[in-house]
Amino acid sequence: MNKIRLLLIEDNRLLREGILSVLKSHKDILIIAASGDRKNTLLKIIELKPNVILLDLGLRSQNSLQVVEMVKRDFPQAKVIVMDLAPVQADILLYVKAGANGFILKDASLNDFLRTIRTVYEGAT
Repeated sequence: MNKIRLLLIEDNRLLREGILSVLKSHKDILIIAASGDRKNTLLKIIELKPNVILLDLGLRSQNSLQVVEMVKRDFPQAKVIVMDLAPVQADILLYVKAGANGFILKDASLNDFLRTIRTVYEGAT
């Protein structure tokens, strides 16, 4: 079975560690890295070749929309799922136009979270 190679970009440490601890028990998901900033994001993507990138919409250190655009331009095979607490409809549209493959609320159930990761990995949007 191919594992989903997942890169997590979330600047809230507690949330990042919580997501990691929940996902690591799932045999089909391999967390290849978790980052709180964008400084090394491009290098991590080149080096680690994730299938799926879980990206916090509200990164304090940079513009998440630029991260989506950069990933889609330089690594079109990588799928990007944007996470947010309470997204504005206009934001969602901007991210979809930029190439985001999926969107998940940070307070979604674990099953919804896993379903989103798996279906986006398989090609759904």
